[in-house]
Amino acid sequence: MTGQETMKLRYFIIFTILLVGFGFARADELTLPPYGIVKVGTACMRSNPRHSAELVSQAVLGTPLNLLEKEGSWWLVETPEGYKGYIIGNAIATKDSISMARWRAANRVMYTASYTSRIVSADGKGTPISDIHSGSVIETIGKPHNDSIDIALPDGRRGRLPLNKLTKLTDFKKNKVNPQAIIDMARELMGVSYLWGGTTTQGIDCSGLVKICYLNQGVILRRDASEQALTGQTLDNDFKNYRQGDLVFFKSESTGRIVHVGIYDKNGLYVHSSGRVRVNSLDPTSVLYVHSNIHECGSRIIGYINTDGITFITESPAYFNLPESR
Repeated sequence: MTGQETMKLRYFIIFTILLVGFGFARADELTLPPYGIVKVGTACMRSNPRHSAELVSQAVLGTPLNLLEKEGSWWLVETPEGYKGYIIGNAIATKDSISMARWRAANRVMYTASYTSRIVSADGKGTPISDIHSGSVIETIGKPHNDSIDIALPDGRRGRLPLNKLTKLTDFKKNKVNPQAIIDMARELMGVSYLWGGTTTQGIDCSGLVKICYLNQGVILRRDASEQALTGQTLDNDFKNYRQGDLVFFKSESTGRIVHVGIYDKNGLYVHSSGRVRVNSLDPTSVLYVHSNIHECGSRIIGYINTDGITFITESPAYFNLPESR
């Protein structure tokens, strides 16, 4: 290599470092890793690449991500349901195409308990290594030990979890989505504080509640209430025609836009997150009726899985290696 070629190479390396460091580099421009998996209990998604920016959503441990763009230490990511936001880089285990395909083919389980728990080290000492929330997906290693199993976190850390709150991803069946289980999950979260952008038992918003209750049955829904209202079979505002597990939507009096969602139970009752997760009624004669909530319409999800905006987890290319024909 000549002295001039060496100098050009140095300039190229310096230029590349500057592009990445100042946030002008895109994953498709500098062959940065195209995929990532959340490696912490909860990764906060922000509207802009800074900690002070609005919390728009959260992604729990094991959520697969498309990495779209890098800005400083932040990644612009896309979640399996197509939601976009910025996550700090130290919350993500980056993956190339080969390692991502291996993860999609691995034996994995979902943590389906309604409460937050701890993953402990697999060395028998019981040292906590991470928190874990409902909807988290983790890879299992080997066979169970009595009532627990060893697991591998996306960044290679090894841990152990009890088996009784884990469901194999391949055990989810789209023809066995249980509306009572969806309501049971929502009711187990009663009293959890409302948090704008929240999707865990540490704080949850209205559409986040809907999202995790359905995810525990293997169903991936869109993130926001206004987007969820566009999916499934549209229902009018006569709750007498509603079934358990249907979504109920409420509009803003000033704009007419959908701004709130809950999950219908029965006899006019629905579970939602407003101030806290609680039960209210669509029946104006009930003491549980909330006058400030203007009921607009409903949506039936069960029976419409794998239609637009409703994806079953085993049919999701984010979680599984699917044939090209799909």
